[in-house]
Amino acid sequence: MIENTFVINPIRTDFIGGCIESLYKYTDMRKNRVIVVDQTKDGLKLPMDKVHLVIRPHRNLGFSKSLNEGIIHGLHWGSQYITCLNDDIEFINKSWWSGIMETFAMKSENEILAVNPESIRVPTWGYGLAGKNIDILDYKKEYTDEDYAFLLKGDFHHLEKKYDWLPNTFPREYHGVCDAFAAFAPVFKRKHFDVVGLWDERFYPSGAEDYDMMTRIYSKGYRAVSTRSSWVWHFWGKSKDEQKIAQTMSLPIEDERRWADTTYLWPPEWNEGKNFDVWGYYTSKSGIKTPFKRRPEIATVEI
Repeated sequence: MIENTFVINPIRTDFIGGCIESLYKYTDMRKNRVIVVDQTKDGLKLPMDKVHLVIRPHRNLGFSKSLNEGIIHGLHWGSQYITCLNDDIEFINKSWWSGIMETFAMKSENEILAVNPESIRVPTWGYGLAGKNIDILDYKKEYTDEDYAFLLKGDFHHLEKKYDWLPNTFPREYHGVCDAFAAFAPVFKRKHFDVVGLWDERFYPSGAEDYDMMTRIYSKGYRAVSTRSSWVWHFWGKSKDEQKIAQTMSLPIEDERRWADTTYLWPPEWNEGKNFDVWGYYTSKSGIKTPFKRRPEIATVEI
C-alpha cells in the first residue's frame, strides 16, 4: 500500500534539488512516491532513484492543472494521502509527518480533510503587514532536535526583540491549529478528492485556487487546517512572487488563459450579497450560519 504521494510542480530549476534531498532525509519513503510535473523550460536533471514519475507537459499548465495531473496518478496507485508540495520547501525534522497524522486524528466536530505544516518563515500578511516575513529561527541547512522542540513549544517571546515592528501583530504563544492554510504543502486525505474534488483548472497560472479549494472544503462541512505540530522551512513565493525570474526558467505562460474570477464561481447574488471566504460560511440576515453557494462545475482543460 502506498501511504502518501508527493506531487511537486516546479517552474524553475534552483529549489527542487534541496526539496527532494530534504524530503528523503526526513521522511520514511518506503511506502511513499514522488511525482514531478516538470514545467521548466529545458527540463530538470532529477535524481531518478528518488522520483517515481516525471510528467513533462508541452506547455505551462499552471498551478492547478499541473497538480491535478500528478494527483490522478497518485489516486490510481491507491495512495492514502496526496501532498501537493511547492518546490521551495525544505524539510527539517523526521517528526514532521507524525505531526500531520496527529492533527488528522484530532477530535473535531467536523472531519479534517487537509493539513498543512507551518513554516519557520511566517508571512505576516496574515497579521496585517503585507510584504514582511517573520523568521522564527534564522534559515540554516541543518536544524537540531532542540530547534524543533522549540518550534513545537510555540513560545516566541524572543521575536519582539528581533523585530521592532512586531509587537501586537504576532501571537506570542503559538499552538494548536489554524483554520485554512497557505497551500505550500497541503496533505489531503484520499477522501478529499471523492467529496470535494480536484483543483479547479480555470485558475491560471496561479492565484486564488487555494481560497476556492478551502471554501469548497468548509462549505461541505469539513475542515482544512494549518498545524503547529509539524514544521518545515518555506522560502515563500519563489516560483510565484518572483515571476520575472521564474519565467526565464519555465515554459511560457499563455496569457490568453489567465483567469481568477472568484465572484463568478461564488456569486454574491446567490449568497445574500456576501463575497466568499475560505471558511465557507456566512451569517445570513436571519442570523443562521449558511454555507456559501458555488457554481457546481469544477473545470478541467485538455493538455
